[in-house]
Amino acid sequence: MVNGAVQAALWRRSVLLGALGLPLATLTRTRPARGENNDEAFRIAFGGDSLAHGMFLTLTPLMRGQEGMRLINGTRHATGLTRSDEHDWPVVLRTLVSRDRPNLLVMWIGANDFRPFVDREARARLQFGTEAFATAYGARVRRITAEAVEAGTKVAWIGLPNMRDNQFAAAARTLNTIQEAAATEAGAVWVPTWTATSDDQGRFRAALGEDRRRFRAEDGVHFSDHGYRRIAGLAFAQVAEADPEIGSRIQGARTVLSA
Repeated sequence: MVNGAVQAALWRRSVLLGALGLPLATLTRTRPARGENNDEAFRIAFGGDSLAHGMFLTLTPLMRGQEGMRLINGTRHATGLTRSDEHDWPVVLRTLVSRDRPNLLVMWIGANDFRPFVDREARARLQFGTEAFATAYGARVRRITAEAVEAGTKVAWIGLPNMRDNQFAAAARTLNTIQEAAATEAGAVWVPTWTATSDDQGRFRAALGEDRRRFRAEDGVHFSDHGYRRIAGLAFAQVAEADPEIGSRIQGARTVLSA
């Protein structure tokens, strides 16, 4: 459980993350490749907060040359699953799936989810770290995943990465436990990122390789372009392993990401 002081610190941190200067973008689309038939294009939608938005921004220019592929941006920074009164993710994603019919939905969210969970119907605020919070939060993850899967969309749910701040990292691990159980139960492919973002001692890793290439952003939460490429490659590899048919459709994208 995260105590009150830690929760307050995490809340202040989440507010700061929402003010990183990333452009607000919700349900926008990339331009299809020239001559592309939209009905035949393989459509990848991205949903989530600034983590998912950063990945979308990195992948968009890389994928422009991929024939038969279309990226859909359903992200919105400074949002989370705990506050449907601010941004109702289940409703937003249901609309996206119904309208754009993505073949794959990539979800990455949670950087702002250390706040209390607001249950409007019960008129309750459920504190982070409590059993009630875990139950309500897990139900929201399952709902988003199940509705997309039932509509014929494959869902890849990316886990939160290791964080520089130890208290923030501990809270992220709590959310990962809830997200993984709920998402996989509802039919999603779970994409763990903790090992990929940690060193051999399990500590936050800011750079990769012998040349110490920058992997994470200065805030210790987000990623560099190189980092987003690496996590996207990890996600696509997990999806390809779970669903070889989809794997064949995204092979070109995987090749670009590994270059």
